[in-house]
Amino acid sequence: MNKKIQQFVPFCLLLAGVLTVVMLFLFCKTRIEELVEVRNETSKANIQKANLQAQLKKEEEEQSQQQIKLKSLKPIYTSDMIESSDSLSSFGSMFDDIIRFAQRDGLLIRSIEYNMKPTNDPLYSFNADDYNACELKFFFVGTYDKMKAFLDDMNTNFEYLTSISNLNISAFQEDDNYLLISETITLYSEKGKKQKKRKRK
Repeated sequence: MNKKIQQFVPFCLLLAGVLTVVMLFLFCKTRIEELVEVRNETSKANIQKANLQAQLKKEEEEQSQQQIKLKSLKPIYTSDMIESSDSLSSFGSMFDDIIRFAQRDGLLIRSIEYNMKPTNDPLYSFNADDYNACELKFFFVGTYDKMKAFLDDMNTNFEYLTSISNLNISAFQEDDNYLLISETITLYSEKGKKQKKRKRK
């Protein structure tokens, strides 16, 4: 009996050794997988950080370029109404001037829609604390020549900086001689300074 036990002991030791090696292997494998996962997560985080830094730098460069462009364009109307972004009065007589130009150039104003906080506008979105913005969507009825005259008038004779976008022209169903024209004109005014006197055109 003792002899059989003595023969069985080496087998038990060998089995214990194998189990120990297997357990150590599984433990090390788990730790290695965890370390690899941490390393991958760290790498992803570093890539995301680099992308965010590049995006921020790009936005800062775009904002800087926007400011440089603004300095070379028409001046921005200056308003002394600091908390007046919800009022057309913060844009002085610019709204009236646009209507006057359109009428002078022979356009019929069918309707006007307005947005006092156009967050998609780059100047306003980057400088909401310094500027007011009003996005006006005009619907005109007129001919191509009259529309061209109006755009030339705005470019040449309108005193302050505006942004004209989303110009669409379609047939006016009620009269083939005229066009239905929609366009967006964004007005800007600088907050917090004394208003300047303007010359009427």
